[in-house]
Amino acid sequence: MPVVSEVFTKDKSLPALVLIHGLGSAGNIWKTLHNGLEDSFTIYPIDLPGHGSAALGDEALDPQSLARSITETLERDHGVSEFHCAGNSLGGWIALEIAALYPDRVKSVTALAPAGLWHEGPTQHLPPSLLARVLAKISQYFLRTAYRLPPLKALGYKKITHLWRELSFESCKDSVIAMARSVGYMPMWRSIRFKKFDATIPASVPVSIVFGDYDLTLPHPRAQEREVAPRHSKWIVVDNCAHVIMWNYPKLTVDFIKRTAFTPQ
Repeated sequence: MPVVSEVFTKDKSLPALVLIHGLGSAGNIWKTLHNGLEDSFTIYPIDLPGHGSAALGDEALDPQSLARSITETLERDHGVSEFHCAGNSLGGWIALEIAALYPDRVKSVTALAPAGLWHEGPTQHLPPSLLARVLAKISQYFLRTAYRLPPLKALGYKKITHLWRELSFESCKDSVIAMARSVGYMPMWRSIRFKKFDATIPASVPVSIVFGDYDLTLPHPRAQEREVAPRHSKWIVVDNCAHVIMWNYPKLTVDFIKRTAFTPQ
């Protein structure tokens, strides 16, 4: 499967950390965290099929299949057989699936506003972020102008972060280009309809699940059912925070990942 990952490291002997983006995003969504993570990890930000630099073929795009693809790619292309995982939204769901499938390889999971924690999977034909995709396709051609227009910026980002005014041009540019060019957007959405996370992760794998208290994309309680999550998960709610937690609080996100990875159980 065409899963792609760059490598960022100061020392290849540091533990591997796999970062998995959400629907319509790309691996570069994590780059504001690199400085805080590179002292502790070798970082592998994934581009999922049809996102970022990864091609889209006829492969299966459900979270379990993507979990297998990521694990196989890490070992085949990078020689990595043991790693920590962090993911946002759909990426958080995929991280949970990796831990369920490969508990002997996954050392920890930090799921940031993960999808899949519902009793019934989404049934609608169109994803809730479709408006953002339409706007991204239009505004990619006049990014700086769009960034300076508060109503347009609000339309694109208000649902995923109520702190949209504070987003940097760099973050907006990366996310707009990723969303506009994500040919895997609709195929991946169709692959997660009617599905949920229903696997088991052994208690030997530390799991933190982090939601913002202002998540409009995966709102409480419908998309944040604790009974669906692994029983031993540490459940964290961040005040004054929306769906893309690493945009609102990058330093806190780094701390969550490190504490999950390195705090003894």
